[in-house]
Amino acid sequence: MLAMQVMAAVPVEESVGQQRGATRATINATTEAVQPPPAPQQSPPLNIPPTIESTKNTDFPATQEPTTSRQSNTRQSNTSSQASDGRQLAELFYQMQVLQQELQQLRGQIEEQDFRVRRLQRDQTDKYADVDRRLSGLTGLVPLPGTNTADSTAPARPNSPPSGGFSSEREAYTFAFEEMRARRFDESIAGFQQLIVEYPNGQYTPNAFYWLGELWLAKTDTEQARQSFMQVINLYPDHQKVPDALYKLGVVYDNLGDQRTSQLYLSRVQSDHPKSSAASLAAKYSQEL
Repeated sequence: MLAMQVMAAVPVEESVGQQRGATRATINATTEAVQPPPAPQQSPPLNIPPTIESTKNTDFPATQEPTTSRQSNTRQSNTSSQASDGRQLAELFYQMQVLQQELQQLRGQIEEQDFRVRRLQRDQTDKYADVDRRLSGLTGLVPLPGTNTADSTAPARPNSPPSGGFSSEREAYTFAFEEMRARRFDESIAGFQQLIVEYPNGQYTPNAFYWLGELWLAKTDTEQARQSFMQVINLYPDHQKVPDALYKLGVVYDNLGDQRTSQLYLSRVQSDHPKSSAASLAAKYSQEL
């Protein structure tokens, strides 16, 4: 009875309000349980240096590339090195071939020059020997085919040229010829030149031109010798000194380095004067060219 009185004493609105409050509390609790938890608050980044992982092989630095990449780079490096070595060997081989070719050319030039020097020495000796043979032949000691009669019958040389000049062409020729026999070549050259000036159409003029050629050749003045021998064959084509002059022109042009022209004159003397002593000398000389 007392309990019923107590319950009756509680106001209705308060009871309802309490129930609503309990219901609201229940709903709020349910809502809080359903809602996701709030995102955790991000903390500011820390300035921590990167961690370097240790490797099993402590002999290499931590930044070493992997083994596969290192082997690939090594193979590429070896391939490049081999290609470079191959190019260098090829270039060296080419340079060696060029040097060998140049060496062969130099050897050929040296051999050619050596041959020319020996031939010039021989020719120089032959020139003096030829002059000696011809001079001896003129005196009758060694008869020489084709020698001019005027040469073998030249009178004795006067002691000195007359103050007023020689009285005859024969006397002038004898003086120049005897100077040549005495090896006074300069005086002999002057005497023959004077004879040609004073007797341009004389009997001994062709001989004077020829002996001037021999004297110039003995003095190694090749061009002067060439001009003198040319005068013989051009001005006196029927003279008996022509075969000798043709042969000497072959020798002269060889000394000048013109072997083609030299062969032409050597062949000409053999074809035009086959029975002359100059022809046999020309044939022998041609074989040595």
